[in-house]
Amino acid sequence: MSAPDGTLRRVWAMPIALGVLTLAGLVAGLLADGAWDVAAVAALALPLAVGAWHVLRPARSPR
Repeated sequence: MSAPDGTLRRVWAMPIALGVLTLAGLVAGLLADGAWDVAAVAALALPLAVGAWHVLRPARSPR
């Protein structure tokens, strides 16, 4: 059974992007100082903000 074209990309695009951003934030926080620390905090806070947004948003009514 195969998925329609674009389904895998649509499902996995955001998790992969958040994972890459998290990894970049961790590396920046470990290897650099100054403005890189601010960038690392922002990169590590964004996945938390996305998760909080999904948890706190109102539930959609079933169709």
